[in-house]
Amino acid sequence: MNFYLNFGYLEAIGVAMFLVLYGLYGWLSYRRAKILNLPLRKYFWLKLIFRLVYFNFFILALLGPTIGEEKQQVKVQGKDIMFVVDVSDSMLAQDVLPSRLEKVKFELQNLLQNPLQARMGMVVFAQEAYQFCPLTKDYSLLQSVFIPALSTQMMKNPSTQIYNAIELALQSLLNESQDQIHKRAKILVLFTDGEDWGENIITLAQTIKRKGVHLLVVGVGSEQGSPILTATGFKKNDKGEKVISKLNRNYLLNFVSQAEGKYFEISQEGQTLRNDMDKVRAMLEEIQGILQDKREISLEANKYYYPLILAFVMLCLDMVVTTRIIKLPN
Repeated sequence: MNFYLNFGYLEAIGVAMFLVLYGLYGWLSYRRAKILNLPLRKYFWLKLIFRLVYFNFFILALLGPTIGEEKQQVKVQGKDIMFVVDVSDSMLAQDVLPSRLEKVKFELQNLLQNPLQARMGMVVFAQEAYQFCPLTKDYSLLQSVFIPALSTQMMKNPSTQIYNAIELALQSLLNESQDQIHKRAKILVLFTDGEDWGENIITLAQTIKRKGVHLLVVGVGSEQGSPILTATGFKKNDKGEKVISKLNRNYLLNFVSQAEGKYFEISQEGQTLRNDMDKVRAMLEEIQGILQDKREISLEANKYYYPLILAFVMLCLDMVVTTRIIKLPN
């Protein structure tokens, strides 16, 4: 049997004081019986021992006994997740309410409600791309600062160029020593409507596959599309016509296929709603982090309540069952 607390000086002093005072009580009772020339009742000695027993149970409960030495091996695994978020003007389209970008922000907040046991970072992009949040385990920082700050106003050029964003995200994920690369699983999660891919996107997909990066693409929008409502009104082309932004599902599926990734969607086609974020969450949890360490943890539990309950029951019995100390003559 082990104990959570050690029997130290304070405990020893407390026990010693109790024994001295209780011994003094017994001695005074004995002296009183001698003065009266009457014998002590035998129940007095039984009660004296009974009280010493439940006092010891109280001490035992205070120390916190643990029974057994059960151990469990825990594997410490590493994951790095880089979210790549499209903040171009097309993400203002309202075919997904309240808008594509606002829906992505809501789903990201919801995703981080329960920790994923991974480092996370964020890259944002329109025509250009930059690392908005470096890899961190501070989920509260992502939830309270970075995700709420996502906006199409972050970029000067409102058009979309996905290639730069994915290339930057890969650099962020793999920009560590070779030893560190092999210690963490790398995951790239892309949120976009897929409007403009740029050049060499197939080459980039092959790089993702070759580096062993897990790719999850979340298409946001609808194939019938929607006008883009900006701060100055609906976005128009050179002919003065409203620009209709559409989900480029086929291009996204082709990219995912080339990179051997997974495709998900947040969309609304008429009355049909599709939200695959639960599947994204499940996939992020399913991807095994690369083993970094093995540790053994103790599963011993503090069993203080067993001696405490026993001591309390004995105390109640002591209070209920009373007896005279001195045996009176008949």
